[in-house]
Amino acid sequence: FLKCSSLSIKENLKNLCHQLVDKGYDYKRVQIMAPMYAGINGIDNLNKELQEVFNPSDSTKNEIKYGDVIYRESDKVLQLVNMPEENIYNGDIGVIKNILKIDRKTFIYIDFDGNLVKYESKDLNKITHGFIISIHKAQGSEFELIIMPICNSYKRMLYRKLVYTGITRAKKKLILIGEPQAFIYAVNNNNEVARKTNLLERLKNNILNNG
Repeated sequence: FLKCSSLSIKENLKNLCHQLVDKGYDYKRVQIMAPMYAGINGIDNLNKELQEVFNPSDSTKNEIKYGDVIYRESDKVLQLVNMPEENIYNGDIGVIKNILKIDRKTFIYIDFDGNLVKYESKDLNKITHGFIISIHKAQGSEFELIIMPICNSYKRMLYRKLVYTGITRAKKKLILIGEPQAFIYAVNNNNEVARKTNLLERLKNNILNNG
């Protein structure tokens, strides 16, 4: 457990990953996971930071911009939707092998463990960077080394089952980084976040009003 404040998680995480790269680890052996997408320690922000650690910009690598995200060759990506016709599914992890411009169209070729799938630029909503992924997306998978930032800003998602799921994804090594009190809170919190809607009440009223 590497203790640090929530404000210094990003820099400490980047430093840790630089050390792992120097020791010969690559992003295929390491998986970083977090419970939330939003915020300075959220998945969306940290993916941009970790891209510069694991796959920095290089004149030899082609790139394509999609919204505020840059995808480049050798990026680790996560599939977001099922594409059974291509034998890839939500949660699969791949690597961008080529980005090619042909007749004013851009094609992105992603390798999913030997299954090379072609995307057009309009299909980029079907993927996201996979340097850090959600714990939910990692269910059913295992990785040699797991790194999990954990802090109080994740509080509404910190419960025992989720943390247990993240920890048990590690086959050999686990590194937690952040605030110990957030981890203790999660371990002691056995209540998952319940979605609060008035659907049940509306259904009951509908039955009463319509006999």
